[in-house]
Amino acid sequence: MEDDDAIREALCLALTRQGYEVMGEGTGRAGLRSAYLQRPDLVLLDVMLPDIDGMEVLRRLRAVSDVPVIYLTARSDPIDVIVGLETGADDYIVKPCQAREIDARIRRVLYRYRAAERRDGDVYDDGLLRLDSLQQQAWAAGVLLPLSRTEFRVLDRLVRHTGTVQHFGTLLAAGWGAASPGARDRVKFTVSRLRGKLDATPVGGGSIVSVRGMGYLYRSPTTPSLPPSPKPTAASTGYGHTRPARRVPRAGPCGGEVAGPDVSQRRRRLARWRQSTYPLVSHCSAVPLFR
Repeated sequence: MEDDDAIREALCLALTRQGYEVMGEGTGRAGLRSAYLQRPDLVLLDVMLPDIDGMEVLRRLRAVSDVPVIYLTARSDPIDVIVGLETGADDYIVKPCQAREIDARIRRVLYRYRAAERRDGDVYDDGLLRLDSLQQQAWAAGVLLPLSRTEFRVLDRLVRHTGTVQHFGTLLAAGWGAASPGARDRVKFTVSRLRGKLDATPVGGGSIVSVRGMGYLYRSPTTPSLPPSPKPTAASTGYGHTRPARRVPRAGPCGGEVAGPDVSQRRRRLARWRQSTYPLVSHCSAVPLFR
């Protein structure tokens, strides 16, 4: 993505001679559209574009794709270089530069990405679910799953990033390779079909967990769960102490209640208080008040 026509045409010509298949765009929006549709192996990105800043273009790309991105810009300030790399760029080239330098940087970045892909491998197997990316086939407990290509790509993306939320845009790029109106509904419908097919297997449809407003994540059924916390044997009152159990009144022989120690103690205290406050009540209770 380069807004200068002369530089863009010269760069496309030089890279084509090096054996690359190149597509050039002069604006950020056009470049994003081509990236969504063509799914390139690498993006050369100018920071100063006429419609969308290059860093905003990179942010939108990173929301749906892990494609390698190299900044190719005239901004040579060290702060610009640092910010560019921290925003997610894989390399930063300052113009003017030689075509051979650009070629060497491209080869180096692509080598790192392809080495990472080789480490990931083509086959995923957790003992219950097995995915083969080359054949685009999946097995659950040894039974082949009847998945469409789109369903497989979405499941492959979720499974290979187990426990990590995959945003709607990321799943859309994995399954369809482009953004479109109603994109979330397409992803939700595909995930619903996947859940239905996984429900008939030991994996279970619940292994695909919905994260509201963000997307989905895959949680392998083979992942061990934490043991439950032991339940307390007595009600806690704080600071490690426990509350003594209350005594329940016992039934008396005639159906009444026999007061426990707490009740009888309160009655004795009440009687002593009355005697100390009204000492003549007990002695004069039989004397008539009016003669």
